[in-house]
Amino acid sequence: MADDSLQRVDAPSVTRSLEMPVISGPNRIHYLDNLRAIAMTLGVFLHAALAYANPAQSIWLATDTTSSVAIDLSIWYVHLFRMSLFFLLAGYFAKVMIHRKGIKTFLWNRTVRLAFPFLLFYPCLLAAMTAVIVFSLSYLDEPKGLMGFIAAAAKENQDPNRKEPLTTMHLWFLYYLFMFSIIGALVSRLRWLNWDWTLKCPWLLGFLPIALLPGSILAGTPLPAPESFIPIAWPFAFYGLFYWAGWQLYGREHNLEQFASAVWYILAASGLLFIPYYIYMPTLDLNLITKGEASLPLSCQVFESLLTSYLAVSLTIASLLLGKRYLCKQSPLLRFISDSSYWVYLIHLPIVLFLQTVLIPLEWNVWAKLLLTMFGTIFLCLASYLVFVRYTPIGWLLNGKRSFP
Repeated sequence: MADDSLQRVDAPSVTRSLEMPVISGPNRIHYLDNLRAIAMTLGVFLHAALAYANPAQSIWLATDTTSSVAIDLSIWYVHLFRMSLFFLLAGYFAKVMIHRKGIKTFLWNRTVRLAFPFLLFYPCLLAAMTAVIVFSLSYLDEPKGLMGFIAAAAKENQDPNRKEPLTTMHLWFLYYLFMFSIIGALVSRLRWLNWDWTLKCPWLLGFLPIALLPGSILAGTPLPAPESFIPIAWPFAFYGLFYWAGWQLYGREHNLEQFASAVWYILAASGLLFIPYYIYMPTLDLNLITKGEASLPLSCQVFESLLTSYLAVSLTIASLLLGKRYLCKQSPLLRFISDSSYWVYLIHLPIVLFLQTVLIPLEWNVWAKLLLTMFGTIFLCLASYLVFVRYTPIGWLLNGKRSFP
């Protein structure tokens, strides 16, 4: 039987941020709200952990003197499904909004919620990131990893007129989400673009991750952040398919029930697949990358890409099933974190880098540094959201106008 809370998605007021409006009032889909809150927290964890992940820490701006292989394992496990889950939820709620409000309202909403914040916050975040890098170069005696690479390049003064190309930084999510929204609106009237037959034949879903293979091969392992302002193909061929899958899930939510009893088997299979994925993943060491020694043979690349596709799908489905099972009740804390998620996503990165840099000279335990960086960032983000955003024009731009409790 379909979940009754999901069958009432036509109830009033679809209005949330980050392409994920959530039903308000008694018909609110709490577990999707809670999943978003947890996924956002995992994003802060991932960026905080990169400074302490052995050996991947060398490709991060703040490379600490302490490290842990366990942290490295955890970040690549989380990385496999977190953005896939975000894009799937985005596609689902895009379809909700079009169904409720129509295409014109949807496109205006996406322009206000995605394009305007990108244009407004990009120069501010670029300045903040530049300031943190300048501080790091002056604060650290011997910066390592990527920061050391930047310091060495500055000392060599290779070309004073040379300017590195600008990137979208972590705002690439908004950049591609806006493009997915436009494409989704254009094809929303094409009734033949649905795969109901796959949901009626669950065994066929075992082959669907193969559709992600071209995208994952083009991306490489692990999936990089597509930060270029020039759109590239693989995010459309990979994350775009998750967005489309969420779009197709709308109105067919009850089909998830057929996998509910298998969720622990899905997780177990994913755990087993992650072992060869991690073993064969290229060693993310800056010295190897700069020397061109980090690439894999073609056969290993295809194998890794296939594992990436199956792991992304299985872990995303497992996240939905576990969320539906254990996160269906309203949690004031998770609701607040979910409400703040857009703001936290926007501002957390320079805060993370600043805290990581400050902690580098301290001879503390690696886990103590990680926890302080992660929870310090979350505290500063949530406090600033409560004081400067929640009931201000910034909050109205990101989430819609909110009345005082």
